[in-house]
Amino acid sequence: MKQIFYILIVLFTTTSSIGQSNVTELNQQLLKLGIDASKQNNTQLSTQLIKAWNNLDHEENKYNPYIVLPMNTWVQLFEKQYEQTNESNLKSKIGIAYASILIDLSNYEKALKILKVAYAERKNVTPIEYKILLSNLEKCYKSRNEITNAIEIRKELIENRLINNYWRIYKACGLGDAAIEDFKLFEEKKYYAGNKNIIQPAYYNDLCRLYFFDNKIDSAVIYGELGLQNVEAALHDKSIQFLNKNEILTNWKALYTAFLGKCDMNKKNYLKAMPKLKYAIDHGKIDIESNTLSMIYLSLCYMHLNDFKKYNIYIDSVKNRLKSIDAEDVIRSYYSAAHIYYSKIKKFDSAFKYLTLYNQYREKINKGIQQNQSILLLGQLEIQKRRSELNAKNLTFLKIETENKNAKGQIWGLGIFIGIIITILLLLTYFLIQSIKNKEKLNLINDQLNENIEITNEQFSKNDFLLKELHHRVKNNLQLIYSLLNLQKRRLTDPETKTNLTAVQNRIHTMSLVHEFLYNSENYEYINVNEYIITLTNHLKSIYKKEENVEIQYNIEEDIELETERMIYLGLIINEIVSNTFKFEIGNGVKSIINITIASTDGIIEIEISDNGPGFDKELIRPESLGLKLITIMCTQLNAIHEITSKDGVQHTIKFSFDKS
Repeated sequence: MKQIFYILIVLFTTTSSIGQSNVTELNQQLLKLGIDASKQNNTQLSTQLIKAWNNLDHEENKYNPYIVLPMNTWVQLFEKQYEQTNESNLKSKIGIAYASILIDLSNYEKALKILKVAYAERKNVTPIEYKILLSNLEKCYKSRNEITNAIEIRKELIENRLINNYWRIYKACGLGDAAIEDFKLFEEKKYYAGNKNIIQPAYYNDLCRLYFFDNKIDSAVIYGELGLQNVEAALHDKSIQFLNKNEILTNWKALYTAFLGKCDMNKKNYLKAMPKLKYAIDHGKIDIESNTLSMIYLSLCYMHLNDFKKYNIYIDSVKNRLKSIDAEDVIRSYYSAAHIYYSKIKKFDSAFKYLTLYNQYREKINKGIQQNQSILLLGQLEIQKRRSELNAKNLTFLKIETENKNAKGQIWGLGIFIGIIITILLLLTYFLIQSIKNKEKLNLINDQLNENIEITNEQFSKNDFLLKELHHRVKNNLQLIYSLLNLQKRRLTDPETKTNLTAVQNRIHTMSLVHEFLYNSENYEYINVNEYIITLTNHLKSIYKKEENVEIQYNIEEDIELETERMIYLGLIINEIVSNTFKFEIGNGVKSIINITIASTDGIIEIEISDNGPGFDKELIRPESLGLKLITIMCTQLNAIHEITSKDGVQHTIKFSFDKS
């Protein structure tokens, strides 16, 4: 391990990049150190390279690899080994490390292709490599706004106990407040070398970026300054030692200084921002994306101060970097800077061009964020889990409080008992003093418990609000789909197609109605069956215009309630049955009557829906009939027994077990 490490250091000192020497020269460098590359196969070299990278690239010393060797040298080393390796297990391990470097270069598209191959072979990697693989996959999916895939990867990370939060997902979905809240609740602070006063730089870096993302500049500055103070304290703390400490912490210092400069720029303090941004550009050369953004912000400072010459120097450097990176923030910021610059020098054609590009890009991002929010809300992700955790905490606190009260009572009883038995004043005084001390301790514990309970209840209320908002947004999204189908239906002339679209709309409305009931109710888990079915069937009567010639008679137990999932299944079943009755009503001036009876007995819910219509012949039912297929599928989901008869009308009987407790 040490041998390959020294090889890489010598390579670093003898050439600026591997691209400046050919294969023969590289082999000569290896031979000088006693390693004959010609006698080693590709597998051995690949294994040594992976070990060298893994030894350097870990959380505490994130930027070690790029201090030992330049980034482009690592790229060429791994690219060569990745292309030449055919053994799938080894190729996956090389690919995971190689993709990490490409992500640091903001080359997400190429990284994603490599990671997908490695993910297919994930059973063969180590736990540490597995975590890096999943984390990098999530970064790539987020960079492409593929939040559905990112969410699945995040779930896999949590299920395997590799991580315990969703704040990066919330940020990608444009939910800044939720991301900050989740970060503060679940992101753990890590300290240097056991020093509880110096937090490792990644914590404050992520937090101040979240506040900046949420346009809370003052809060962002507070945490940015805290992070910078921590880094400077670590630089001067001799008890904190690790490989390349000064280079690594100097790079972190540059990142924080850049961030504070961007905040000054945001507040239009250009002269204050410029020296910070210059320092960041000169000293923070590892994080390409942050360094490039610093160049854009510095160029804007010069532009606002009418120094167009220096503006063009920095913006041209940015333009060259855009050929090799695809970071969203950089592209968006470049378009904005170009628009402002050309507007200022009155080249309005160019200004309009970049404004159009900026708006198109921003519209694409905003559209992606809106879609991602819908995906996040529809998936419900962590909300129910958080509610359960908070409920469990409440129960724990109540249990502790009860135990403390019991303990307090026992202590007082013991004191009284001892006071009766023991008559010696000195001994009695001693026990009284002990009782007083215990009482003070218990009061202090109770105060702390009460404070924790208040905090937990406040969080519980916030989660209730989020859950209610979730149902509201889901209902709105379904209503939007319903309205879009309505617009499409008006353009159609084919009666059968319009009828099919109406059926689809009714199914969407059936699901939307569940979320509407949950949103308008104080109970977010159960829905009253009686109220829901009456509302649903009245809607169907209005849609099919059957108010005059169809009568629905209800005999439903008023206290039956079902949870969300079962209510959706039952609603879809009733929608299909009642819709079919409306389609094939008696006519000829005879009023159709539909009877809906629902009752529960000993944990069994029995539903009977019948009509006085003409009935039908089971032998004539079309195999492709979607309505009956849906009824069968929904009954299967409910674990229900479904019987249908057609004598003197149609009668559906559905039975399934349900225990609310």
